[in-house]
Amino acid sequence: MKTLDSDERRGFGRPTWLEVDLARIRGNYRVIRGMVPSKARILCVVKDDAYGHGAKRVATVLQEEGADWFALSTLDEALELRSAGIVGHMLVFGSVPAEGVRAAIEQDIALSVPGDGAASEFASVVPAGKRLKVHLKVDTGMGRNGVLSDEAPIVLRALNDMRRLRIEGIYSHFSCADSDESYSSMQLRRFEKVLHQATVEGIRPPIAHLSNSAGILMIKSAMFDGVRPGLLLYGCSPIEGVPIEGLRPAMSLKTRLVGFKTVPPGYGISYGRTYLTYRPTVVGVLPVGYADGYSRMLSNKSSVLVRGKRVPVIGRVTMDQTMIDLTEVPGVACGEEVVLMGESGDQRITAGDLGSLAQTISYEILCIVGKLVPRTYRDRVGTEVA
Repeated sequence: MKTLDSDERRGFGRPTWLEVDLARIRGNYRVIRGMVPSKARILCVVKDDAYGHGAKRVATVLQEEGADWFALSTLDEALELRSAGIVGHMLVFGSVPAEGVRAAIEQDIALSVPGDGAASEFASVVPAGKRLKVHLKVDTGMGRNGVLSDEAPIVLRALNDMRRLRIEGIYSHFSCADSDESYSSMQLRRFEKVLHQATVEGIRPPIAHLSNSAGILMIKSAMFDGVRPGLLLYGCSPIEGVPIEGLRPAMSLKTRLVGFKTVPPGYGISYGRTYLTYRPTVVGVLPVGYADGYSRMLSNKSSVLVRGKRVPVIGRVTMDQTMIDLTEVPGVACGEEVVLMGESGDQRITAGDLGSLAQTISYEILCIVGKLVPRTYRDRVGTEVA
């Protein structure tokens, strides 16, 4: 039996794919640049594979646009971008084991510290003659990691005494800038109090940053020395139902029709017979399901685009197949392109749309597209890049 090589094995999967328009990433960055003061740095959040868009590709085009600061979840992500030729400043949000300190120093990557305990552990393994860049995380009300704001000045003093650390930044994170102005204002006041005390004592780090995507839009006084757009980079609004002028979604999820047939009225569709046809119905079969990131929660709720027309998803979404009602789209043929998320004609289905139907958020919709789904990239209209 012949063994196929890697090239020969390609192309035999389900005809479902994810498209990323890099030109839209470029355009979104320019829009964000126009939203914030010229002195404010833009920390591009490309963590978790750039929200599913592909961190290497996204960081590369952002670097070409002038971005010089990137945020990741893990040190491995940051090191991967360094290997891909990304030369800007980098900050790792997540926890990093002490054994990663040497690599962070060698590759000029800043680490986040949630308090003096983690900072002391880092400082203890910094090689002689070297310094590790760190950002102090302050919890102003998120209730996640970080030192409580009342304790931040004490911790900041301790960090300044650790000569093997270089405190590059201090930051916090809004928990509900998209929905609670009063609470967000309280978080802002707490952060400002910490910065004021640090300034009085002469220990304020050079870079203070607080605003995420929602903060950029809703709390103009929270720009400080830098902002951290994530969702905005990918063309999605962090505020449900509020589009942002000039931003365009960069991700599309597409598949092809692999089968269809007409069934009589009263016919059960998919597992559990949760949908019964009420007329003679043309049922189309799509080779995509929840294993690919198309949520089972979209069963009997969502729609897809065929020839620029919305058609409903019927029955339960299964692991790798989904059924649709094609009765109102005459003349369809196997191989038809079907848009699950994206645009066709004058119709659009966004990550926010799918998130609302699936009782989740657009962030999750972007991130859950499975690794088995191949990615394709375009950098301008009609131009596909490898």
